[in-house]
Amino acid sequence: MKNIVISNDFYISEVLMKDLDSTKFQVLFEHELKVKSISKTISRLNVFLPFKSGESENVIIFSIENILVLDHVYRKIGKPKVWLWNPISSMKAKNRKLFLSYVKMKNIEVWSFDQSDAKQYGFRYHDQIHSSLLLRNREKDNGNAFFSGVDKGRLETIKAIEKDLSSDFIESDFHVVRDKKKKYSPDDIAITTDQYMDFSEYLKKIAACKVIVDIEQSHQKGITLRVIEALFSNKKLITTNILVKDMAFYNSSNIYLYGNDERKIIDFLNEPFTKISDDIKQKYTVQHLIDKMLY
Repeated sequence: MKNIVISNDFYISEVLMKDLDSTKFQVLFEHELKVKSISKTISRLNVFLPFKSGESENVIIFSIENILVLDHVYRKIGKPKVWLWNPISSMKAKNRKLFLSYVKMKNIEVWSFDQSDAKQYGFRYHDQIHSSLLLRNREKDNGNAFFSGVDKGRLETIKAIEKDLSSDFIESDFHVVRDKKKKYSPDDIAITTDQYMDFSEYLKKIAACKVIVDIEQSHQKGITLRVIEALFSNKKLITTNILVKDMAFYNSSNIYLYGNDERKIIDFLNEPFTKISDDIKQKYTVQHLIDKMLY
C-alpha cells in the first residue's frame, strides 16, 4: 500500500510534491477532497465528537491547518501526521485554538520548522524544506540583490539594507507587497506594490541574482524558504536571522548576518563562494522530511 500525502493547493507545494516517488506515494491535493460544510459552526463542533479513524496507516497532511480538512482525512482516510509550513502565530486566534485543541484530542503528531512552536506546543521539529526542482533555471548572474515578499513589518529593515547596498554600488531588486490593513506614506507607496510577483518570474530572478536577501518576521523562530533557495541555487545570502548560524550549511563566506556581522557587505560579496555538499542539502528537502515523519 502506498503512503498517502495530502497537500495544500499552494503553487510551491505542487512543485514539491513532484519530488516524491510516485511508486511509493499517492499525492492528493486539498481541492480534490471536496470537503463541504453546510454550517461551519456545526461542522467544527462535529469534529470533536468521537469517531473511528480511517484504515490507512501512513498518512501525512502537508501544510493544511483547517480542522475540517484534518477531520475529513482522519475519518475517511486514516489518522494523519501534520506538517505546518507556517508558525502557529500566523493563524487567527480562533483557528489556532481550534487546531491545537483538535490535534491534542485526536493525539495527532504535528511537525514544524519553527523551533519556538516545537518547544512550546510539543511539536516534532524538522529544518525548513524546499525542492531543488524549483531552481533548475540557469540565468546569467546580473550582480544584483533580490528580495520578494509581503511587508509584514519588515519595510524599514528592507529600506536600510537597500541603502547599505546602494552605498557600495550594488543594485537592489526588491519587490515588497504592501500589507492590506497598513497605511503607507507616499514615499513608501512609491517603493512598494499591491501586486504579487508571478512565480515563474520569481524563479528567474532567484536564478539570475548575485545575492538573496532574507528578513525574518518578528514572531518567527525558524529559517525561511529564501534561505533554502540560496542554499540550493548556490547564491550568497544576506539575512537578519541569526538562527542560520546553527544550520549544517552555515558558512561565513556564503552568509552575511545583517546587524550582527562586522564585515562590510562589499567585502562579504567579494569573498569566494564555498560550495555546500549535496549530502547536506538533502537534509532540507521534502523527501527528507517525509521520510522522517513516516519512519
